[in-house]
Amino acid sequence: MISLILVKFIFNRVKLKLTYLLTFIKGMAMGIADLVPGISGGTIALITGIYQELLSSINQLNIENIKSIRSHGFVYFWKAINGPFLFAIFGGILTSILSFSYLLEWLIQNEPVALWSFFFGLLLASILFLARSIKPFGTKTILLIVIGVKIVFRANLRVNFLTNKNLSKSRPLT
Repeated sequence: MISLILVKFIFNRVKLKLTYLLTFIKGMAMGIADLVPGISGGTIALITGIYQELLSSINQLNIENIKSIRSHGFVYFWKAINGPFLFAIFGGILTSILSFSYLLEWLIQNEPVALWSFFFGLLLASILFLARSIKPFGTKTILLIVIGVKIVFRANLRVNFLTNKNLSKSRPLT
């Protein structure tokens, strides 16, 4: 009986450590995404399924919980803000920013097509993920998606037109 309890205790501890290791790795993926212009760590959080927990944990960092440190102690505060989760996420983000900034700089300069293709795939995955969560998916939703795509496309064309127009003014064509 005691050995069964001990095995269960050890299993739960290992499972907990693996959960935080996976959360740390998701944080690293968020940090890598944060290094690339135009890509958000929030996109990675959404794709990996931790977005809601991240938002609710960050929302717990409020004045009331900070004041609870004095009355209930740090352990209470740490549990209230979901401290182990936030520590794993932000630890992963910081680790990847410090570890991968030079690699991503090299990839942007030497392998831009492969890098942007990878991150474009991540964006597509997040769009598909969001599309699956929209209930009901009817004519109104499709119409709003088409309008949104059209606005973004036109804004992008305008920015590209202005950028190219300004570039052509700044240096003569030879």
